[in-house]
Amino acid sequence: MAFKRLQELLKRWRRPSRPARVEVKRQRHLGAAYEETMMAVTFAEAGAQKEALELLQRRGRRKILVLGQEDTFSDAVMEYATLLAERLDYELVALSVGTPTGKMLSPFGQHMQEEFQRQAQAAAAVLEQKAAQKNIPCTHVVRFGDVAKAVEEINREYRRIELVITDSPTKREELHARVNLPVFSLKPHR
Repeated sequence: MAFKRLQELLKRWRRPSRPARVEVKRQRHLGAAYEETMMAVTFAEAGAQKEALELLQRRGRRKILVLGQEDTFSDAVMEYATLLAERLDYELVALSVGTPTGKMLSPFGQHMQEEFQRQAQAAAAVLEQKAAQKNIPCTHVVRFGDVAKAVEEINREYRRIELVITDSPTKREELHARVNLPVFSLKPHR
């Protein structure tokens, strides 16, 4: 009786055999993808666009997340993002994150959110225009709440986001601590 129970236990612990038609591929490590991206950024910033594009075309079209300060995008962030996207052949996803006003919105809270969306859309229109001049696809998204949570949601929703560009020191610190993407933080000239 103990022998039969042991045999049954061993049957349950055996690995199932793979069907002959299933191809198993090993996923690339996050570190390798990060290294490739940083190498391509280095090539692009050095003016070697051909090498940067060759490196990145192996994986398909990628995106840069441009994180604004509240409902605006600074000129430096817009300029850097469009130049980098042009050199790397990336798309841009512009993100404006507003402060949450609670689950139950009062009429004033709704008005504030609508006003934020209107101002953010006007600011993003400038970025979209700069991107369109260089034939770069650009999408604008507005979220309310936690910045890191919004970036994670956008990363899942839009996929293939390689890096984040921002010039907000508070958002930079929050992103470094909670988001698994490289963050390029621009510092203003003084």
